[in-house]
Amino acid sequence: MNEEEKYLEEQFNLALKYYHEGNFKDSEKIFYKILEKRPDHFSTIFILGTIAAQTKNYSRAIRLLEKSKKIKSNYSPVYNNLGNVFLETGDYKKAKENYKRAVGIDHKHSDAHYNLGVVLNKLNKKYDAIESYKKAINLDPKFVKAYNNLGNVLEEIGEKKAAISSYENAIKINPKYTISFNGLGVVYRGMGNTKKALYNFKKALQIEPNNLTSHWLSMNTFPIVYQNTQEVDFYEKRFEEWVNKIDSLLKKEDQFTKKQIIDALTSSTNFYLHYQGRNTLRLQKKYAGLIEKLTKIIYPQFHKKIKKTKKSKHVKVGFVSSYFRSHSITSTHKNFILKLNKANFKSYVYYAGNQFDKITKEIKKASHSFFSHTDVDQLINQISKDDLDILVYLEIGMNPKMHILGSLRLAPKQCSGLGHPVSSGLKNIDYVLTGKLMEPNNAKRHYSEKIIFLPNSGQNYEKPKIIQTIQKNNKQNNKIIFFNFQSLFKLLPEDDLVFLKIIKKNPSAKIWFMEGKNQLITNIFKQRIDRLFKENNMSYKKYFVFHPMCKQKDFFKLINKSDVVLDSLGWSGNNTSHQAITLNKPIVTLPGDFMRGRHTYSILKMLNIEETIAKTKTDYVNIATKLATDVNFRKQVINKIKKNKNKVFNDEGPTIFLESFYKKIV
Repeated sequence: MNEEEKYLEEQFNLALKYYHEGNFKDSEKIFYKILEKRPDHFSTIFILGTIAAQTKNYSRAIRLLEKSKKIKSNYSPVYNNLGNVFLETGDYKKAKENYKRAVGIDHKHSDAHYNLGVVLNKLNKKYDAIESYKKAINLDPKFVKAYNNLGNVLEEIGEKKAAISSYENAIKINPKYTISFNGLGVVYRGMGNTKKALYNFKKALQIEPNNLTSHWLSMNTFPIVYQNTQEVDFYEKRFEEWVNKIDSLLKKEDQFTKKQIIDALTSSTNFYLHYQGRNTLRLQKKYAGLIEKLTKIIYPQFHKKIKKTKKSKHVKVGFVSSYFRSHSITSTHKNFILKLNKANFKSYVYYAGNQFDKITKEIKKASHSFFSHTDVDQLINQISKDDLDILVYLEIGMNPKMHILGSLRLAPKQCSGLGHPVSSGLKNIDYVLTGKLMEPNNAKRHYSEKIIFLPNSGQNYEKPKIIQTIQKNNKQNNKIIFFNFQSLFKLLPEDDLVFLKIIKKNPSAKIWFMEGKNQLITNIFKQRIDRLFKENNMSYKKYFVFHPMCKQKDFFKLINKSDVVLDSLGWSGNNTSHQAITLNKPIVTLPGDFMRGRHTYSILKMLNIEETIAKTKTDYVNIATKLATDVNFRKQVINKIKKNKNKVFNDEGPTIFLESFYKKIV
């Protein structure tokens, strides 16, 4: 080794020392001096690329790592680090390519297997992600993060027991791993085991009292099915207490990182708060205030008014959703995009999901621009870049990312559709788009936004495509079947008496329900009903039938076999009521105090069917009984449905109204 080589080696070792100490500045200075002497020095270029990635200078990182790859094309860490950069910048396809190359070169590279699992999950390749995590664990049996992420994916695909086992394995290795306690809580919450969910969030907070995600998850935990009305009262009060608790935490602890804030906000929503049957506006505004405080910390530039100086020929309307696929949200809202007049408007669609089907393709084809990404920053940057006139959120409250985006000012005018039919409570949402027939007279008391009343039900709903052979009813007997096919979490304890009274008046009838997502949820509802029936010396099992969740075609068959549809009280059917009307099924409804309890009411009003709209719970029972016992009355209602049902489908009125509204506010 000559003197120059010896000197360069000493300098390299010194730079490496600085690098390991986290002194990137001095480390880089020396490394760049080495490159002046040795432009193709692989290790120097590789580490400089790694430093650039760690300091978030991603364009430089890509350039340096690509250069090091050309020098040494069979070095697995180069591809792994490149994958990390592409993962951070949201280019998931390139990240996947590089991770695959890394494990191809070195199949024992556990980190690369783990990282491949991360990006595969983001690409919705759940089962491939599971295999990658398992490979990482086999190579490193103490790989805590791999066990945790494996638990996440297993939970997402519904493998609850396996998810619990994976989280517990992570905790065995690291008993203070709060992320896995949070994961366990999420699994138990989804199973309907609220007690165990809260226990695990509490464990996480005992380890890390200021863990924002644990606080957020605990706040947003509600029973999926309530055991009694007192429990509803308790969880409403508890939610407000947690909102206040987190607000106090933010006043004391203002040093949360962007990652900590995003992790918390994307962990959950207060979705189930709105199924308590009450006016949630006050609480919703308090909750929205928390979100706004947090997003002001990480996105202060998007909490300012936007003034457009340049006017274009077309009004640029953006649409945001996590459900641009076969979903109830697109059933009620997609025609606002597909039918938009292209001569006057340009539609920009932003899809925050990663599931794609023929509906996705249909919307993409009809859009001027279609952008799909699951990363919040990528969505924000693209929406901001597109310089919109109007931004419409199809739903705010189902996917937590919509709460983050909705809290920001990304367009001069911002609207909320009512895919999730409650007020967003957010200050940057200017308007709420709702149906005139769906709203009660005092609707203004229920929204923080300015209300825009669209004609009729406010929907341009396509007629459901139901295979004609399904429409043949092959009932084996003459017993009346009532069918309430709404999710069990829509059925509140205060309304159970209605079902009992219907059975008392129709003792030979059956009432059908759909089971919950798992047996525990269904059992809680059954236990509640069992207590009520036993108090009346009856057994619900003689009258109630629970059908497992099934494919849409089989669901339509069940509707077709029923005689009378019992709409849920408090939170009415919408998509399902449209489907029942398609199959000519009479529906009994009692319009609620809020828009979410008046979907079916608006449909029946459009059909000019007043006779099955109840005014009280007693009236509801009497109408259900009349439909069951008076064959002529039932036939009259069915004939009205057949005659008028096309009125509720493909209603162009709301779309035309929206176009006029868009022009007016620009």
